[in-house]
Amino acid sequence: MRQIINYLFSYPKIPEFAKNSFKLFNIESDKVMIGLLILQWFISTFVTSIQYNTYFYGFFGGALIVLPILFLYPFFKGDKYYRYFIAMAMMLFSIIFIQQYLGRIEMHFHIFIVMAILTLYKDIFPLLIAAATTLLHHLIFNYLQLYEVSLFDMPVMIFNYGCGFDIVILHAIFVLSELAVLGYIIRIQREHQISLNITQNQINELNHELEYTSLHDSLTGLPNRLYLRQQLKGIKQGAIKNGDKFAIIFLDLDHFKNINDTLGHDVGDTLLKTVANILRTNVTENALVTRIGGDEFIIVLSGFNHVDYLLPVITELLKEFRKELFIKGYSLRLSASMGVSIYPDDSTSVRELMKYADIAMYKAKADGRDNFSFFTQTLNKKIHSEVDIINDMQRAFYDNEFKLYYQPKVDTKSKKIIGAEALIRWHHHTKGIIGPNIFIPLAESTGFILNLGSFVIKESARAIKRFNDLGFTDLVISINVSTRQFQHSDLYKDLENEISKNEINPKQLAIEITEGIMIKYVESALSILEKIKILGVSLYLDDFGTGYSSLSYLKKFPIDTLKIDKSFVDDISSDNIKNESLLINTILEMGKSLKLTVIAEGVEEEYQFNYLRDKGCDIIQGYYFAKPMCEEDFIELLKKE
Repeated sequence: MRQIINYLFSYPKIPEFAKNSFKLFNIESDKVMIGLLILQWFISTFVTSIQYNTYFYGFFGGALIVLPILFLYPFFKGDKYYRYFIAMAMMLFSIIFIQQYLGRIEMHFHIFIVMAILTLYKDIFPLLIAAATTLLHHLIFNYLQLYEVSLFDMPVMIFNYGCGFDIVILHAIFVLSELAVLGYIIRIQREHQISLNITQNQINELNHELEYTSLHDSLTGLPNRLYLRQQLKGIKQGAIKNGDKFAIIFLDLDHFKNINDTLGHDVGDTLLKTVANILRTNVTENALVTRIGGDEFIIVLSGFNHVDYLLPVITELLKEFRKELFIKGYSLRLSASMGVSIYPDDSTSVRELMKYADIAMYKAKADGRDNFSFFTQTLNKKIHSEVDIINDMQRAFYDNEFKLYYQPKVDTKSKKIIGAEALIRWHHHTKGIIGPNIFIPLAESTGFILNLGSFVIKESARAIKRFNDLGFTDLVISINVSTRQFQHSDLYKDLENEISKNEINPKQLAIEITEGIMIKYVESALSILEKIKILGVSLYLDDFGTGYSSLSYLKKFPIDTLKIDKSFVDDISSDNIKNESLLINTILEMGKSLKLTVIAEGVEEEYQFNYLRDKGCDIIQGYYFAKPMCEEDFIELLKKE
């Protein structure tokens, strides 16, 4: 029996997360109960009072029950004590009905209905209070009948109540039985409701987790691109409302790929987490820090009126990135490049601001990295112009707008043309000649340089064939090979095929490479260059002296010729006394000691030519003798000579 009682009255505890749900449900239940109370008040006042002429008792008795409940609703709605008041109030109406001659059987039916309705609360205590109230008023009225005590001057009600204590006990048994049955129903209801809340809570947590995952980067925990786009709408609205500005800072780590490639992705991932912490701790509280992919981050700073607000934040970030970082046992030095666009100065479109910040970031990289750049409309026009050129190069290639020009190379002793450097030029159908300083870097960045490199090899070999047919069989034509071409194309095979196809002497063809190729790809470069050397093609080291200029590279690689950069030739003065300490003298001596042919490019003055000749320079190339010219003009020059 005790276990049964414990089972019936020890109800499952409502979880903390479900309490609000239960309270909202109870508030709605309170409204239902208030409606029932008002309905009972109407019945006791306008129905039974008319029949039994008990307006005073019915109306005012009901008012004493209903009005306090209505008064307490704003203060206690959904609260457990309010449920207890309602339980007592609904049971007290049975007193009014009894006093108005509705009889005992009907009242028990009323009690059962009321107790059943109270199960709506899924709480056993309103039922207990309702049962206690019922039993108590039965005892009180039975006592009044037993001792013939009148209430409200209505003696007739006492004599017609008509029950003894045996009936009261029987009523009590009925009420307690109903309490047990309804209590069990309440228990089942509560368990079911709690189960539903648990399921709903799990669904909510899962949805929250999915939403968080969809809006945040899994590695760093920073908001991602989708979250950024959502927030930028609100940030823009705030800027419009307050009349202030916001800035988008596009940040990209410098040479991050090298860390991944050399130290592994574990170190790279840990470094990215460290970067995220640096960004979090070195921007203002209202700043939005996001990772949009790879080593790219975007910071949004809002609520300012002048760009001076941004400078301390940007400079502090640059300073933090320059500090030494210890990642998984490695000491790393890091730097970052940042591009900045500002609303509404640069644009009122969020999409354009994102694009402009990206453009400005690449400008910072182009300026040497470890730097920042603000977007400007001038920069925008430059970028659009470059995009137009990139898009137009493919068409120009198939429309044969690219041509080779030849700048003669002259022997300093005989002043005879001994060859030329083949230089690519773009004859645009509407814009005229577009200089290589404009389209070559763009071709490098897009990979189109591979097409141009292949074109130069083919055209140079064909030109040598044409020169040979005209009797100029001793010319050596040199071509430039880019870093990307050296890395991604089968250079040796291309050279071998064109030499064979055009039946030319390999010694008539030379390739010019920079020191950067040798530095970056030591082993692969050495292998390829040795094969090209065996093929018979000459190897020139271009722009010598401007890079690493390591003597060990000159000894290791099969170089035939050094080309002295124009910047050293420009240092030559017409006053020979000042020329004694020039670096070019050392380069010339180095070339002699290594038994290499030395070419000086960029010779524009007679005194430069004379000085180089006197110092033993073998070949000169520059405007002093001739500018780059088309094939027809070059042939005419050869014929004149």
